Amino acid sequence: MTALSGRPGRWVGRAFGLNPGSAVNMRMLCRRPAGQHGAMSLDFDVFVVDPKPIPSAVPGFEETVGPATWPPSTSTLISDDDGALLVDCLITEQEGRQLVAWVKSHDCEPGYVYITHPHADHFLGLPEILAAFPQARPVALAESIPAMEEQISPGYMQVWGGFFPGQLTAEPVSPAPLVGTTVPVGGSAATVIPVGTTDTGHSSVVHVPGLSLVVSGDAVYNQTHMWLSGSTPDSRASWARALDTVAALEADTLIAGHRNPRAADDDARRQIGECRRYLAEFEAALERSSAPAELIDRMTAAYPDLANPYTLWIAAYDLLGTRT
Repeated sequence: MTALSGRPGRWVGRAFGLNPGSAVNMRMLCRRPAGQHGAMSLDFDVFVVDPKPIPSAVPGFEETVGPATWPPSTSTLISDDDGALLVDCLITEQEGRQLVAWVKSHDCEPGYVYITHPHADHFLGLPEILAAFPQARPVALAESIPAMEEQISPGYMQVWGGFFPGQLTAEPVSPAPLVGTTVPVGGSAATVIPVGTTDTGHSSVVHVPGLSLVVSGDAVYNQTHMWLSGSTPDSRASWARALDTVAALEADTLIAGHRNPRAADDDARRQIGECRRYLAEFEAALERSSAPAELIDRMTAAYPDLANPYTLWIAAYDLLGTRT
């Protein structure tokens, strides 16, 4: 039993037919806020996958750090006695199948699957979910749908397939537009909050006041390097404003779409504060750096223990080129 954020909780190891040597490691995080009682049992669980190996596209990373990886990722199941909502559904076919087995272990079926933002690593697992739960309705912000459809176009699927060769669905699915601002959770509901541009445009978070919970997608990262490749001063400023929007919800618990498996807790205020500092320090370090190595060294010195340093290297080489 491990206490997280001052609340009772535990990590429970799960194995769903993983191949020997697989880099994917399943864990389940189970918590209920203290004092939550009553006929309607509203709760949530989190499915976590560890970083996955991918081909390196930046010089020197593997020699200096080790194998390149995709960031650790999460999918969140919110449920009450009458049904459930699944938020995001990972990327590979194997992860989709393992996520299905995990959801089924809860003896509930999701009526909806909500996708928080238009990055395919959060919804390419959708075909596996819909095959297992055909009544589930996949939805997302209406304004995010065109970008999601672009993510699963042949050109983009070729790019994603380069990261995960032979691991992705051949029949990707895009969600339908969400009508209104709430998503049913059985007899309860979750509220969708648009937050604008974070590491991509048309991002959103899911707020469940009854659990004092926010599921943040990529709006907030938990002790993991933030994806800043392709960012601009304006997009980084927008991300900072998005963090203000999430902070205003005053949730106690926040489940980040990319969560360090070694993170001590899911405290919302800590994560938001750390992301604010990361953006500010990245901005300052970028201003002072004339080559990728300088930016990498400055941010690594400031954040030596964050998950997925490959994300930082990608950003540095994207924003500062191959200058030495």
